[in-house]
Amino acid sequence: MKPVYVIGHKNPDVDSIAAAIAYKVYKQSSAEGLYIAAAAGELNEESRFVLEKLEFEAPAIVKNVGTTVDDLLDMDEIVYVTADMTVVELSNFMQKHRLRTLPVLNDKHKFLGLLTIGDLAMIFMERLGRGQDVENSPEILRDILSKKVADIMKTRDLVLFESHEAAEDARKQMLSSRFRNYPVVDEDNRYLGMISRYDLLQMKRKKVILVDHNEKKQAVDGVDEAEILEIIDHHRVGDLQTIMPIYFHNEPVGSTCTLVAETFLNNSVYFSPNLAGLMLSGILSDTMIFKSPTTTAKDRRIADELERISGLASLEWGKAIYSTSHLELHSEEELITEDLKEYVSGDEIFAVAQVETVDLGRIRQRKDKLVQAMEAVCRRHKYAFMCLMVTDILEAATELIVAGDKSNLVEQAFGPTGEGSIYLHGVMSRKKQVVPVIYEVLRKQKMM
Repeated sequence: MKPVYVIGHKNPDVDSIAAAIAYKVYKQSSAEGLYIAAAAGELNEESRFVLEKLEFEAPAIVKNVGTTVDDLLDMDEIVYVTADMTVVELSNFMQKHRLRTLPVLNDKHKFLGLLTIGDLAMIFMERLGRGQDVENSPEILRDILSKKVADIMKTRDLVLFESHEAAEDARKQMLSSRFRNYPVVDEDNRYLGMISRYDLLQMKRKKVILVDHNEKKQAVDGVDEAEILEIIDHHRVGDLQTIMPIYFHNEPVGSTCTLVAETFLNNSVYFSPNLAGLMLSGILSDTMIFKSPTTTAKDRRIADELERISGLASLEWGKAIYSTSHLELHSEEELITEDLKEYVSGDEIFAVAQVETVDLGRIRQRKDKLVQAMEAVCRRHKYAFMCLMVTDILEAATELIVAGDKSNLVEQAFGPTGEGSIYLHGVMSRKKQVVPVIYEVLRKQKMM
């Protein structure tokens, strides 16, 4: 059974990780199928802290959901022969299973070689020569039938694929070769099955459920080749397209975990105190302990219920989560890319990163180096400009550091910079107080 990946955005934060794990539990409890919680990148310190304290395993890191050779494979029982079988045993085996091609494996399922019924016929024909040895055919046949599989299997000039290879690369190689079947192995050379050109027509996309995002730039690589089944989010509607109509739950609340927890509660699906604590963590992180302007009455109401079930006190638990971030140990590059999101407006691409802290002064001391690192990132990714929101949770304010060739657009949105940054009192939300303002400036630019 092929799994469905429940996965958040790149540079995952606590809300993205918690929502993926919690919604996976919900789907596993209420629907058929195999669901796997996944992360589109490495976990940050806060996420690792929360998972460790609440005793959850980290989700699988899946950085690409593009179609691979593995998606061409059927999950049927593997039929194979061993190198020590005789040709008589092989012949009986092939007739019994009505097979024309067989892999040869060792006792650990490692791939050794390949046998086809055509290879067997060719061996007999070659031994007969041009007909001079027809009278000796019984002896020739007896000699062939006494051989071992190891003596006749093909080990050279084979075309085989590893399971993680892109399906498109495999297609090109199939079309340029003459074989009917192609063995598939994993990176340890363990045999997984056989594929053919026919399987290209039956290719199945990876199935995903997206949480905490719905924009292509923020989604895991290869999402265009995947089948999106559902989206659960609380951001603006982005540019992802789906093959079929899907369940798309999007509300202007402070956290995706609010929506996931509400789904549990509305459908009376049981969840453990630890899972309640995990979803509460997502809400506290994304609402900055309810200080973000994105916080709604629903966030507070759901958090109260999760607090009751988990036994955690929101204020103390929220402070504990934020106190795990040791920003002084991070390089400038790490600070600006750990929670970075890309946005597209026409032909322009820009990025807004955010760092949350309880000590704004320490980050200010590194501003010059941060600007240098941001300029390098802009050049590397061809961003028109980039913003770094250094948000002081206790003061409810943000120092907005800007870089890039078109950083003047940020000044048009928020006022002139003072030595490369703008102090914004009361601004804490990227999605509600920064990105919409920038989009409005870009829209006006196009109209001029």
